[in-house]
Amino acid sequence: MKKRVFYLNAVILTASSVLLRLSNIWFRVFICSKIGASGMGLYQLILSVFILGITLSTSGVGLAVTRLVAEGRGTRDSIRRCVCYALVLSLAAAGALFTCADFISVHFIGDPVAAAPLRILAPSLPFIAICACLKGYFLAIRNTIVPACGEWLEQFVTIGASIFLFTRLAAPLEALMLGSTIGEVFSCAYIVVLYLIFAGRRGLSKAKSSGVFQSVVHIAAPVLFGSFFRGLLSSTENILIPRGLRKYGAGDSGALAQYGTMQGMVMPILYFPSAFLAALSMLLIPEMAEANAGGKRATIQRSVEKAMRFTLTFSFLMTSVLIVFADSIGMAFYKSTQVGNILRIMAPILPLMYLDSVVDGMLKGLDQQLYSLKYNFSDSVMRVLLIAGLVPIFGIRAYIAILFMSEIYNASLSINRLLKVTAIEVDVVSWILTPAVLAALLYYLLLLLQKALCFAV
Repeated sequence: MKKRVFYLNAVILTASSVLLRLSNIWFRVFICSKIGASGMGLYQLILSVFILGITLSTSGVGLAVTRLVAEGRGTRDSIRRCVCYALVLSLAAAGALFTCADFISVHFIGDPVAAAPLRILAPSLPFIAICACLKGYFLAIRNTIVPACGEWLEQFVTIGASIFLFTRLAAPLEALMLGSTIGEVFSCAYIVVLYLIFAGRRGLSKAKSSGVFQSVVHIAAPVLFGSFFRGLLSSTENILIPRGLRKYGAGDSGALAQYGTMQGMVMPILYFPSAFLAALSMLLIPEMAEANAGGKRATIQRSVEKAMRFTLTFSFLMTSVLIVFADSIGMAFYKSTQVGNILRIMAPILPLMYLDSVVDGMLKGLDQQLYSLKYNFSDSVMRVLLIAGLVPIFGIRAYIAILFMSEIYNASLSINRLLKVTAIEVDVVSWILTPAVLAALLYYLLLLLQKALCFAV
């Protein structure tokens, strides 16, 4: 019964994630058609600053709720305290973003136009924080339908409101950000109502919880500080990239266009196949937490082995697909040969990129979030230093090389820690060689199919 629930939730989350990412790619194509590649670059810079606010508002709180409920310590009182904790952080972040919007837009983003969109986004942070907490509760009780519907509602409202506002407002970036804020408000209202209904039906305990604050701090604080400083470094990295490209000689609009192509077009396509693994990463957190709390070492080992084998097989196959169809994808979505070229170059890093995400979820479930913090922080510091030193000299090629080095470094450390904690040895044949052979066979099969289709046309 438990396995059936796990697989059902995995199917629901996967289907939702795939459809959401498809709609997100379509929306980005729509945005790009309205504001161009350089406008997309500015849009991504604004989002990189806003994501830092989201990180401060939400990091660790959803995980804390999931862990408390999965370990049998989740009550209305403990969840309410987590929500209050998140609200305090999110209100502080929203106030700072709203107050400092002019300073950030001029001195960091480098364009005063970004100030108004940042102010419009700031009020959405408390709503995002509440959603993160309550989604953690639904994840812990193995209910994925409610969060999935909430994400769909947010996406539908955001896209609909943005497209409507495009026809009403002269500033396209402000229309996009206002649409996003409206979507977050609707999503929060939905998730709060559903939480109250489920908490009542399931008879969630109203008893006062002791030691909740210490538990929340133990779980959330490492993730919060790690995610915040990594987010700060990530925002710094995103700001340094167009600056470095300008020094390389790309010019203002050219630098933003190259940055927008990489972050706004290529990366969403690279991450799209991972939608099939996002459910696995999320669902493994409560499963690992429950098994770890019960001392079920054999269960943990079986779950880790299955997750590693499935993730590597899937990611190797997706690498072959992207290499073969990179040009077709770039032209179909963005009418750009440059997107296709970069996709083909970046495709070989997919196995480590996807595996790192799944391993990170397992480490959090096993109470190893402090190690994830160390690895992510050191990785971010390395990336910032390399970008600051190499991009002004070698341009976008340096940034692509840095992404490869970053994934190899971070994934290696995380995988090594997981293998050490679970006492599992790497199965080279079933984890690496078999997926690699299957990927090679698929690559040649797809090439033959592509040539046959071209010949038929």
